[in-house]
Amino acid sequence: MNIYLNDLSLHSDKSIIENMPLIIRLKSLIESLSSMTNITLRASRNLWNTPISGFDVMTSQCLKGTSVPYEYATLVKALYSKFLPSVVDNFPYFSESKDMNGKSSSVGMACVESYPVISFTFDEKYAADIISGWLQKNKNEVIAADVNNIFEDKPTIYTHLADINVCRNYNPLENPMWNKELSKKLLKGVDFINQDAKSRQGMLYKYGKMIAEANGWTYNEEISKLNSNSGQLRYIFDSSLSFVNYPIAYISIDMEGPDLAYELCDKKGKHKGECSWNGKMKVPKEYHDIKVKR
Repeated sequence: MNIYLNDLSLHSDKSIIENMPLIIRLKSLIESLSSMTNITLRASRNLWNTPISGFDVMTSQCLKGTSVPYEYATLVKALYSKFLPSVVDNFPYFSESKDMNGKSSSVGMACVESYPVISFTFDEKYAADIISGWLQKNKNEVIAADVNNIFEDKPTIYTHLADINVCRNYNPLENPMWNKELSKKLLKGVDFINQDAKSRQGMLYKYGKMIAEANGWTYNEEISKLNSNSGQLRYIFDSSLSFVNYPIAYISIDMEGPDLAYELCDKKGKHKGECSWNGKMKVPKEYHDIKVKR
């Protein structure tokens, strides 16, 4: 999948030497991402002519005339080399202001293709999970837009990297949790068992939604409400958007278990068993059918 460079985040009033710890951190993040999933880093074709924190990468000179240690210049060039300069400097453009003052074709492509961007954090506004702004698709059309943003190594970023197109290769009733390696990374260090009941329920909802979405399931608000009551809330997801080659199925987060698991139901709402987050299935000891029609 593609990750686009947020070249708007390259500017800084601080020197490249002052910002070097942040540059090294992003380099480490890129290396971590590359080792865990199949990604292509993309940027605009004029990237190498775009200074970073006042440093001209082509000439290895600072715009203010100060010198930069050779090892720093080499590191930045190696970092730029990780991006495939494939985006033409043309529509679509993304800008943080509606008048399109300061715009990026790289971020614009990320918006149109629904891919994330990766940002330096010289400015704290780019240390955010979502960047909001404006998308200009042509000379006459400017619309509000958001783009998912990767800026530090944390579990939630991997949900952006789940290629749910792979779901069409799986039968949701046989492989509801097919994305096992990604699920394992998302749950690394998470302990459901040694929690009090209230804390565990909060964690089951938070990570249950995250793992379901990483495996291509979509939250179904209508079916969830249909199966909830004053004493029990249900969080139900369906397979309709991603597992397109098979009949619809449903999963519901098991809010009462000691670990993260889901109740699996077929298109009629008939319970088919319990599925752990890692894909292990259990034959149901009791049936938890759900309503799929009013």
